[in-house]
Amino acid sequence: MPSLRAKLVAYTILIVLAVAGAVSAISVSLSYRASFAAFERHTVVLARTLGEAVLEPLYELNIKLMRQQASSVLASEGALRVMILDAGTRVLTDGTDENPLRGKRLNAPHLLQARETAAWVTRLQDGVLLVAGPVQATADRRLGYVVLEFSTARLDAEWMKHIRQTLLLSGVCAFLASIAAVIMASRITRPIQRLTDFAAGIRSGGGKREVPDCGNDEVGRLAEAFAGVLTHLDRSNTELKALASSLENQVKERTRAAEAGSKAKSEFLATMSHEIRTPMNAVLGMASLLEETGLNEEQALYARTIAESGEALLEIINGILDFSRIDTGKLELQTAPLDLRELLTAVVRLLSPKPDEDRVTLRLDYGPDVPSAIVGDEARIRQIIVNLIGNALKFTEAGSVTVGVTGRADGNRAMLRIAVTDTGPGIPENDMQKIFEAFCQADSTASRDVGGTGLGLTIASRLAELMGGGIEGQSEPGTGSTFTFACSFAMAGNLVPG
Repeated sequence: MPSLRAKLVAYTILIVLAVAGAVSAISVSLSYRASFAAFERHTVVLARTLGEAVLEPLYELNIKLMRQQASSVLASEGALRVMILDAGTRVLTDGTDENPLRGKRLNAPHLLQARETAAWVTRLQDGVLLVAGPVQATADRRLGYVVLEFSTARLDAEWMKHIRQTLLLSGVCAFLASIAAVIMASRITRPIQRLTDFAAGIRSGGGKREVPDCGNDEVGRLAEAFAGVLTHLDRSNTELKALASSLENQVKERTRAAEAGSKAKSEFLATMSHEIRTPMNAVLGMASLLEETGLNEEQALYARTIAESGEALLEIINGILDFSRIDTGKLELQTAPLDLRELLTAVVRLLSPKPDEDRVTLRLDYGPDVPSAIVGDEARIRQIIVNLIGNALKFTEAGSVTVGVTGRADGNRAMLRIAVTDTGPGIPENDMQKIFEAFCQADSTASRDVGGTGLGLTIASRLAELMGGGIEGQSEPGTGSTFTFACSFAMAGNLVPG
């Protein structure tokens, strides 16, 4: 890309050339017009003088004297032809001894115009200036005509010489202007270049911080403004660094406080869960012993209600305890070889509705080529599947719940997907992500009907993440939902069913 200096030089030279060309063209044109006008006036004066000189010889038809007068004019520089005509435009003499045109009638346009207007007429034709005019004895009597032909070669030569001189002068002016343009462009762009180099050094992170001296003109004022901006930026950078350091310290302090609060909360939940589980187990044990004593029907109902309520409360306490362990990172997975097909079969058999409650059908669809011998935490896998199936059964009033297992072996690992699909009411899309959050449920009205704390799906999701997998949900309101537990397990050797 051309530099500013090159642009200034180029623009200056172009302007000088344009102005010099225009001035030269105007000068040459005016000079030629002035020279031609002077030449034309000289020729007309010469023709008039000849007309006056041949007035008496023309009146007396003295051809010899007319030839002498014409010869004197023909000797003038540039004269090509001098003719004296009678009143009928016939040639009397052309100034030569031979006089080959004598007696011939001329019908040249300029001669006809002079004859009609009784005035002197000039015309330029093919480098020849033609002049014709009448020889008047009186105002009413015309004796003849004078016709002159003069070459403009000398005028043209002088014009070409003038053109060459003008072009030479213009070239010298353009050359001098170019030198001046280079000097001026250097002086103008030198401070700008210094400022540009300074800005480049600042951008690269090096160089001095002091703005160079760029004079007192517009560039100097620009440098002063740049210095002000640079000072302001330095001050702002210092303030930003201080603010960033302060914010970083505040974030660290608040993060430590939040982590401490979260840890305290989790430890409190774990402690309270342990403390509550001990008397709750005692309550359940005493309720079980009470049921085995001799009770009437009403007393047995009360004892059974106490036991069921205690079991529900113990389930909630265990969920809170698991959540706090996961939240504090204290939950450890116990891995061992297991048969996934048998595990899922047992879970489905356990959770299947009673035959007299056939509003919902629960079935297992285990692919024939899906690996079943894996290594994992059997209790936690069962907890995840029980939670997914339990939620599906709770929110499905009629239809079916299907546990579908797909996957493949990849070397010594099994890539498995356990999908629980129901025909329940479905979950709106904007609530799908919310149900994975702790203590949140998609529909509080339904949760009041079926119960629950909102921790089950959260715990199942975090357990899946601890195993290196995850749970994803898909749902369409009015059609049903599908929750899929996807994970990679290590393959186990042949298991002996027991």
